[in-house]
Amino acid sequence: MFSGKKVLLLAISFILTSCTQEYWQFHAQKQARDTEKEKSEATLQDFTLSKIEDRDIEILSTPDKKVLDRIVSMIDAANKLVYIEVYILTEKRIIWALKDAKKRGLDVRVVLEKNVFGATSINSKTFATLKSAGVQVTYDNSKLYNFVHTKLALIDDYYIITTGNLSYASFTNNREFYVIGKNEADFKVLRNTFLADFEGKEIFESNSNLVISPIDSRKKIETLLSGAEKDIFIYAQNFGDDAILNILGAKIKNNIPVVICMADVGKVSSNKQAIEDLRERGIDVRTSKKPMIHAKRALVDGRYNYIGSENYSTNSLDANREIGILTKSTQDEEKSFLVLFESDCPKTWK
Repeated sequence: MFSGKKVLLLAISFILTSCTQEYWQFHAQKQARDTEKEKSEATLQDFTLSKIEDRDIEILSTPDKKVLDRIVSMIDAANKLVYIEVYILTEKRIIWALKDAKKRGLDVRVVLEKNVFGATSINSKTFATLKSAGVQVTYDNSKLYNFVHTKLALIDDYYIITTGNLSYASFTNNREFYVIGKNEADFKVLRNTFLADFEGKEIFESNSNLVISPIDSRKKIETLLSGAEKDIFIYAQNFGDDAILNILGAKIKNNIPVVICMADVGKVSSNKQAIEDLRERGIDVRTSKKPMIHAKRALVDGRYNYIGSENYSTNSLDANREIGILTKSTQDEEKSFLVLFESDCPKTWK
């Protein structure tokens, strides 16, 4: 039998050992994060367009219900995991597919934005529905980002990076782009990023092709636009960052055409001022009522392609969680892009 004194000493020893372990674990984790951040910052300093690697990807566009069919079929065919991080999730077929995937025993996890601008309760029904089905679902960690504006799906070994939310309108009314890829390096970073966001932890991981806010979006998008030597074509829901405006204005002064396809002011009222600012710089800004332009995409010199959730706004680049991708564009991709662009936003002003 232990005496009272021995029990007390053992208890104190246990507490001290536990605290010591927690202390060292905390500092080891902090040191790892600091090292990761320093590595990320060093990589950014060296980033140039030449660092963008080839990617075997598929680019789909909406409005087209076949894109919804494709995503649902991918979830239905999954046999390992389905991770989704998205600003808005209301599309019923996707919600049903997630519930079915959970029933099949898959690892199904979802990160949603809790305070969607102008519609703070839009994800609440989806959250409750998924949770009741046993899906691991969480809202974003608002202490880390203003908004989780990401549009990302990880399905087994594939990733889908999109400009659109997982809502019915994204597939039926909006101009959106969906990148489907299977590159291992991209998938690893995206998976680690998702898991960090799911757990509410900071992460500073990226690579040369991925564009992740608030880690490296500003640097990479500014580098992309600054590197233009022939022309720039941009899809944008809205604009609102002085540095980006100045880069585009400088291109115009150097006789490099900049053409922007934006949402009509009737759809996005704040675009009125943005369009005036852009046109004052000599930029060819066009608008579309139908389809609704919600896409965020850029094609530079017909060679480099950006698609993602990032808007050309300060908040999007510096304060939100956002995810996009940079790729080299093929001639076929350039041609299909320009045909679609001119269809959506033909020139209407001089």
